[in-house]
Amino acid sequence: MLTSFDTRVQNIKCSGCVNTIEKNIGAMPGVQHVSVSQATGMVSITGVGLNPTVLKEKLAALGYPPEEKNNLFKKMKTRIQCAFKQ
Repeated sequence: MLTSFDTRVQNIKCSGCVNTIEKNIGAMPGVQHVSVSQATGMVSITGVGLNPTVLKEKLAALGYPPEEKNNLFKKMKTRIQCAFKQ
């Protein structure tokens, strides 16, 4: 069954980063298509039998770790805590 996996990753700075992700993730078993947006950091992967944990680990090993889903919340919480400490 064809499935998809989407995640936002860190550290995409140039077209070379995009090519690295597309080439390495595209070569993984079961992966049929990889799309990477340099502007947004979004990586979309389509294939058969995709394992999100394995894909995240591979992205991190390439130097593009997925962002945490609640990353914005954590940033805001930190800023609020800093404001109250001053």
